[in-house]
Amino acid sequence: MNKLKQTIKLLSLALISATLTTSCGGGSSNDKNFDKNVELKAHDTKIKGYLADVFEVVDGSYKFDYKGSQYTGEGKIQVKIKSIGSGDINDYGLQDGNSGPLYLTICDKNGAPLTDFSEIASEYTGDDLLKDMMKKKGEENWIAFQAYTYQGKALPDDAATFIITSKKTEKSEESASTSDENSSSADETEASSSGNENYDKVLDDYEDYVDKYLVFLKKANKGDMTAMQEYPALMEKAQDLEKSLKDAENQKTLSASQMKRMVKIQTKMLNAAIDMQK
Repeated sequence: MNKLKQTIKLLSLALISATLTTSCGGGSSNDKNFDKNVELKAHDTKIKGYLADVFEVVDGSYKFDYKGSQYTGEGKIQVKIKSIGSGDINDYGLQDGNSGPLYLTICDKNGAPLTDFSEIASEYTGDDLLKDMMKKKGEENWIAFQAYTYQGKALPDDAATFIITSKKTEKSEESASTSDENSSSADETEASSSGNENYDKVLDDYEDYVDKYLVFLKKANKGDMTAMQEYPALMEKAQDLEKSLKDAENQKTLSASQMKRMVKIQTKMLNAAIDMQK
């Protein structure tokens, strides 16, 4: 029985390795850690874009906390924003439940944008604060920005400053016609309301695979011999996942909500990998 469990364990680790490598477009056999904390200064306190006359950045240093691996990365920064004029409290970008309308780009000391760390959207949880500030000139509030990366992105050593821009979001006909129908499933809607629809299919396949794998893993840990019979089906599912990823490969941009979902699924799989090592 111990030999069977060891065999299943090895097969399980092979499945994890194959899936993580596929879903992240490659990787090395050695785990990489890109965790980094840096102090960033506003290269320009002026916010560019349509909210230039409404908000500005309070000058100062702000901490960017980045945690990255060879698979995914997540970074957070909170910036103090000040109201300098009145704005439209009915702005759709502050009501759509999505990230934005402020976007932070990390730069070097000269203000040159850094690849893979540009246009980090403000969290939708700050929308109400921004709307309130539009009515109160001179008010200041902390606004959170959250970055997501994939395929092993390290924060460059020359990260030193940042700039913030604003982008107006218009209400589309599609979102207007479906807003009532989707109000009870906001999380699912957010994942498919923006970004590439091909990646939604990829994430559906990936999550389905991980769920099936976790069932397989429970059986394997109990020494259940039926787990061996399920292994070929899991491998086939992994191949289907690879095909879905290749189909979506031409569209390389993930929306913030899609990246959140990817990180969540990856974390579930990585935790399983850690448990297998115990």
